Amino acid sequence: MIKLFTFIFSLLLFCGCSATKEQKASSDKQGEVIITGQIKNRDFYPHVNEIVLHLPFFREGKVTYTTDITEDNSFYFSFMLHAEMCEVAIKPYIEHLYVQPGDSIHLEIDFKDMLHPVINGNGAKFNEQINQFIEGGYYMQDYRVYPDFKTNEEMEQLMEKGHQERIYRYEEYVQKHQPSEVVKKYIGELLKADYYTAWFDNLFHARNYRIEGVDIHRYTDKLTEAAALLENQVITDAHFRMSQEMYSYLHAINERLQANDHNVTLEDVLSPLKDTPAMPYLYTLALSSSLYQQNDTIYFDSQRENFDRYIQSPYLRNSILQIHQSKKGFQENPKPVSDYILYGRYQDQVKALKIMPHMKPFYDLLEEHRGKMIYLDFWMPWCPPCLAEMKPLKELRKKYSTEDIVFITICGINDRKRHKEILDKHEMHVDGIEHILTNDWPNNDEVYKMYNQLNVNVYPHYFIINREGVIVNYGSLMRPSYPGTAECIDKWIK
Repeated sequence: MIKLFTFIFSLLLFCGCSATKEQKASSDKQGEVIITGQIKNRDFYPHVNEIVLHLPFFREGKVTYTTDITEDNSFYFSFMLHAEMCEVAIKPYIEHLYVQPGDSIHLEIDFKDMLHPVINGNGAKFNEQINQFIEGGYYMQDYRVYPDFKTNEEMEQLMEKGHQERIYRYEEYVQKHQPSEVVKKYIGELLKADYYTAWFDNLFHARNYRIEGVDIHRYTDKLTEAAALLENQVITDAHFRMSQEMYSYLHAINERLQANDHNVTLEDVLSPLKDTPAMPYLYTLALSSSLYQQNDTIYFDSQRENFDRYIQSPYLRNSILQIHQSKKGFQENPKPVSDYILYGRYQDQVKALKIMPHMKPFYDLLEEHRGKMIYLDFWMPWCPPCLAEMKPLKELRKKYSTEDIVFITICGINDRKRHKEILDKHEMHVDGIEHILTNDWPNNDEVYKMYNQLNVNVYPHYFIINREGVIVNYGSLMRPSYPGTAECIDKWIK
């Protein structure tokens, strides 16, 4: 998560500064959006001193922006929007706020009733009608079909049943609230996006859990149907959710990929949708994953020509470029990002511990080994790539003195017996590698909060920490078998 203030938000994300003149001209609608707000009854939650705005994007690379609540209990966001419409969220107060170029929206948030903000301004009526549907008991996002099917026919029946239930709720909403045609259009597209998202999600589960009665290849026509929803200039969270599931489904149906053909390229995987409106989203997802999960800028640099070819949307381009720039900046000067990963907005351990006591085990780890480098390996027993790195971890350990670097594995399960069985099987009880089971940590029931602060949400996940306790690299790329890992350690060990 990248923490920036409003003026940086305005300059970097939506200004379109990296797009060509032709790309800028292709955006029919653009203009400034202003979101202001006033907090009432702030003393009800006196510790809350900031407002966070979330933009729609993929799970990997999600970007949020923060602005302080001022002394007069107000807050302010301003940005340029290059899209017909964009959905933003100001959590936990409002999950779905739709803005258009030129909108000036004012929010009144009462901390005694924080989940029902009052929306004023020229986008108020539209948002009121949208939220009547979303918050009024009519909207059902998740289909929850898996694991209740064993055949294609059963899955189709369950999907159709869920779809018809949503259509019925939508018609009930329209009859009762009489929304505008524009609102009906956007709700209709939201329901379609959820429908296709559920299809691809369930098909991916069918392949992952080897449900023999389901032929996932039967539904490839749904890819082009779903891709048509991405043709407009409306940017919503539903678009990104659907694209994420389309991406997973494309991987599941690629026979060469499933046969472990290492010569398969990204373009091979995405080829069924090469000439569709989905391609910019899918390519953006691939690039953001490499940047966000692996902390890798090399792959992005190698794909720059395809980036320019496939991704014309200013919104997508600038979102990716911002993540790329943040990774470049981290490589040049890791301390600011390290401090944010470790301490959030609280700058140091002393201040952070008062608000985040769940981070104490990690801080204790840093203090115990201060003066040495630390290599941390977060893993799970059910993760094949994690287990595959155990032998390379032992080989990497042999390259360095125990006086220079500490190697530590951290397993996030409560099953002590299984943890020991895996370590024994892979002969991991060797000098110079420590093994931690999070169940041994105080307040282990809050370990998930520590994982969330550290942004450990995919496995394996690694941290390389220098002698001063600064995170100098992190992510899934820094695995023991990757040559760049030893290069990074060599650089910082000196």
